[in-house]
Amino acid sequence: MNLLKPKENKVSLNDCLGEKINHLVEGLDRFNQSEKQKILELCQVGKFLCTYFPDFNISESREQPDFIITDGSINIGLEHQSIFVDEILQRTGFFDNLALLAEREFEKESEIPNFLVNCYIRKDISFSNKDKNKILKIFIDVIREFVLNDTVIENNLFDDLMKMPHSQKSINVNFGAYMVPTLDENRLMTAIEKKENKVEKYISNTNCKQWLLLLIGGVGEHSFYVRNDLKLNFETTFEKVFLMEDFDNRLYELK
Repeated sequence: MNLLKPKENKVSLNDCLGEKINHLVEGLDRFNQSEKQKILELCQVGKFLCTYFPDFNISESREQPDFIITDGSINIGLEHQSIFVDEILQRTGFFDNLALLAEREFEKESEIPNFLVNCYIRKDISFSNKDKNKILKIFIDVIREFVLNDTVIENNLFDDLMKMPHSQKSINVNFGAYMVPTLDENRLMTAIEKKENKVEKYISNTNCKQWLLLLIGGVGEHSFYVRNDLKLNFETTFEKVFLMEDFDNRLYELK
C-alpha cells in the first residue's frame, strides 16, 4: 500500500469543494435517502480530487460507474464504494433514515425553530421495518417536545438528547462509545472483487479507463480503520484502485 501525499492547491479545501461539486449538489433533495447518499458521495469524491488530483473535475454524476472525471484531456470512469461492517450498518442505517424522515416532517412545522439535536440511541433497543412508523412517531414526538419545551418525554428510544441552535432543522443519531474494527485483507479483497465483476460493463458504458475508490474511516461504528502495513496481492482490470480514510483524508494507492 502506497500512502499518497496531498498535492498543493492554491485554494482552500472548502473553496475547492464548492468549485467541484456545487453545480452537481444543487437540485438534490437531502430529505430523499438515495439523493442524500449521492450528496455524501459527491462530497467524498470532491475531497479526493481536491486533495490528491486537483487538476481533475467531475464532468458527470451517473451510475455504473458513479462518476466521470476529467482533467480536460482524458476522461476516467470513477466507481465509489464504501466498506462497512454490514450488521452494524443495518442498525445505524435504520435510525439515520428515521432522522431524515423526522427532519422532513419538522420542515413542515413553521412554529418549530431551527435546531441541531443529538440523539443518543439506547444500545438495547430492538427495531424492525414493520414497526418503523410506530418508532418514527415516538422519534418525532420526543424531539418536538424537547425542542419546544426543553422536556424529554419518557420513552424507550433515547438515553439522552442534546440540542443547540443551528441554521436548519437537523438531527444527528449517536450510538455512544464504540471500538472501530481493523480492515483485514479478506474484507478488502471482497470489496475489490465485487466491483471487478462489473468493471467491464463500466468500460462498455463509458469507453473510459476505470478507477475504483474505496472508502473507510467514517464517523460511525459501522466503519473501519486500516493498518498501513497491510499486504495485498491482486489483479484487476481497474487502472487504479484507491483506499481512502474519509475522516482523516488519507489516501492509499493499492494499484
